[in-house]
Amino acid sequence: MAKEIKKPARPEEPDLLPAMGLFTILIPMLLSMTAFQKLAIVEVNLPERSMMNMSDEPPPEPDQQSLNLSLAITSDYLVIGARGGFQPNVFFKEMWTFRCKSDAQLITYSTEDVKASVDAGKGPKCKDGKEMDVEKYMYEIETIELWALEKTSDEDPGRVIWAVYSSQGENVPDSVFVDGNNSFLAVTGEGMMGLTPPPSLKKPGAGVAVATLAENSARKLKPENAAKNIIYPLSAYDLIAKDLIAIHTQFIDLDDADNIIVVANDDTQFDKIISLMDRAKAAGFTKVNLAKLGG
Repeated sequence: MAKEIKKPARPEEPDLLPAMGLFTILIPMLLSMTAFQKLAIVEVNLPERSMMNMSDEPPPEPDQQSLNLSLAITSDYLVIGARGGFQPNVFFKEMWTFRCKSDAQLITYSTEDVKASVDAGKGPKCKDGKEMDVEKYMYEIETIELWALEKTSDEDPGRVIWAVYSSQGENVPDSVFVDGNNSFLAVTGEGMMGLTPPPSLKKPGAGVAVATLAENSARKLKPENAAKNIIYPLSAYDLIAKDLIAIHTQFIDLDDADNIIVVANDDTQFDKIISLMDRAKAAGFTKVNLAKLGG
């Protein structure tokens, strides 16, 4: 019996549907992971050589209608500079106020004391006696304070100046008080470095007329507000703010009266820079720029 010859089967077309589904998923995912480099072109038109001043004539005098105000911060002092030179340095002692996690209380130390403790392998102590984590203590800093110092010379370590502040509680200063002559209610402290509040500095009582650095802030103290007043080290920020307000008021008619440049080092804590910028804006300087000290 003859064998039946089978015809070769027609090859079946592959099922591409699973592969298409896979590509449908992969393509959007790859596109989302792709980083495209953006190019920006800045056109700079340099002056022609013939237009450049190649003579030996001295440069023109600075614009007499410009203030060219700057505010510099170093590790030891603040200073205001302008067209005519620099004002006296405002020296300060840097202090760190921590909010302890163990007892939720505020405690203040000088930077020197904190660094000495950390170098010894210990974290700053809280009011309940517990130590902060020596590796994470920086995260517990609530504020960086600059206590103003009175110094008679560069070699003088200085003494802390104490002033009267309003307070909202927890012995935390709010606004510093000034008298009718716009002078701080302040006295230099006693003891080593003036760290002891001076007994001669008294808090104004109810009915006494006081003012703050804010405009039109003169008022008579109400009993409930007078009870919250505290004696606290005068902030170098407030000393500078008072000078900035006076400068802005005196030179308001100049072309750059609203401009100021805050100058700081690369290692200056950002909190201090922000505090200075806030004081400058509160004094009326609406255009605040930032520059590097010495660069």
